[in-house]
Amino acid sequence: MAAEMKNTTDYIPVLTERIGVQKLKQMTGMLLVFPIIVIVIIFGIYFMLWRTDPLIRFIHMVWVLGFWMSGTLGMFAFTILARLKLGMPIPILAFAFISITLAIYFTPLPRFTNLFPSPTNLILPAVIGIFNVMTSWLFVLRFRKKIINSQL
Repeated sequence: MAAEMKNTTDYIPVLTERIGVQKLKQMTGMLLVFPIIVIVIIFGIYFMLWRTDPLIRFIHMVWVLGFWMSGTLGMFAFTILARLKLGMPIPILAFAFISITLAIYFTPLPRFTNLFPSPTNLILPAVIGIFNVMTSWLFVLRFRKKIINSQL
């Protein structure tokens, strides 16, 4: 069955049949809401507690959150495809492992500041972090919409 499925939309009928639309909507809902909750909490901490280097801390948050979101999304995709025996997506697992490893490694702020020591070097991690966060979030949103549309 996996050989005849070429793109993501081919998997949606099988996923909705085996897992159920309601459960998939709940899973994708959590993947959409949790990053927003994290950003709100970090902004709260940002404005209440962090008085030193707020720009570095904010870009660090976006950098690490982007890796966490990409890794979580990769693990979500790998788990569903492997559990339903729709293939063994080893590249997705490798991507998720690398993303989560980078998130864990860069979680301590000193490691981040050692890699990007000056404020002019913060453009690259800001762009990469925002790209990872937005791409992951939009991918989940698109997947959720396709699940809802398949129900109609």
